[in-house]
Amino acid sequence: MKAIKVDKVYTPDKVIEAGYILIKNGKINGVTTNRPACEILDYSTFAAIPGMIDLHIHGIAGNDTMDGSIHSLQEMSMSLARHGVTGFLPTTLTHDFVKIKKAVKIVSEAMGQTEGAEIIGSYVEGPYITTEHRGAHPVKYIRELNTDELVELIKISNNTVKVITIAPEKEHAEKAIKLLTDKGIHVSMGHTNADYDTTNNAIEHGARISVHTFNGMRGFNHRDPGCLGAVLTNDQCYCECIADLQHVHPGAINLLVKAKGTERIFLISDSMAAADLPDGSYNLGTLDVIVENKIARTVETGSLAGSTTNLMECLKNVNDILEVPLETILPMVSLNQAKLLKIDHEVGSIECGKKANIVLIDCQFKVQATIVNGEFVFRNIHKEYGGF
Repeated sequence: MKAIKVDKVYTPDKVIEAGYILIKNGKINGVTTNRPACEILDYSTFAAIPGMIDLHIHGIAGNDTMDGSIHSLQEMSMSLARHGVTGFLPTTLTHDFVKIKKAVKIVSEAMGQTEGAEIIGSYVEGPYITTEHRGAHPVKYIRELNTDELVELIKISNNTVKVITIAPEKEHAEKAIKLLTDKGIHVSMGHTNADYDTTNNAIEHGARISVHTFNGMRGFNHRDPGCLGAVLTNDQCYCECIADLQHVHPGAINLLVKAKGTERIFLISDSMAAADLPDGSYNLGTLDVIVENKIARTVETGSLAGSTTNLMECLKNVNDILEVPLETILPMVSLNQAKLLKIDHEVGSIECGKKANIVLIDCQFKVQATIVNGEFVFRNIHKEYGGF
């Protein structure tokens, strides 16, 4: 057994000052303020937070889920670890259906093989969307719902698909939502022109996630509350949010928190392959994308094309906007996702018995070290510690 000495430990119950996190066999063996009788790794100028979970991410550092490559997923895993992410759902987008099937199959094969952030499963965003709010999803690959096709997709993924996006107004949506929820797969609603009643009906039938809320959906009007009005006011719905301050204004983030509370919000990066790379020309699926000032837009329509942000940056932005203690918003990047995916008994918080998936940060939210299953997968500081 070894211990990490830190300035603060953010546990679900309280913030422990000058604490020690005990780690044994890859798991948290306790948190204490008493100096333990074992080897101590001194990170006493930093804070320990739970490893973050990026629920919705397409790519980073030149790699993309749609590459259909274990190498690309491995590179994504290592890149995400540098930003304090310890678990993620590689996310597909609207494309040729054969490529989508290949992508989810490769994700399933890469699970348990990555050397950085762990792959938890896949997220299928598109092709079951509508054209009005398609964003960076190409029209020619948008498909109608077919339950046999959904079953095929799930089978080829070896039952590792965790979330599938459906526009609630599509024909057969209700049937598809029931099928997926019965199989334990979460349905997210996005790239949709659904009205208030249609959205609420989808939520009642099991669609419980709003895809990158405010973006890619019918907006709010006092006489036509739209999809946005439904997801903000229905207590059964969880809301994703890209808090890069490009997709969502700080005032809208404030509104989202007032409407949903921190326990029903998932901060996501929704990043694409240009994340962590310089401005320039890139591709998102079949679309040409230009990144200027770190903002990605399609060449064809000028629509936002995912983001180039990361989850730690989003966490810092929300902390700055809300001006609340960090512990009140940490569930938005960790425990909320773990609960949704039913893995909160293993990850999502710093608690005895859970995996030692921990991130050490400084007061500027800069990641100094990332630990997954008790192993250092990223170190920004000059210490040569290995595993526990």
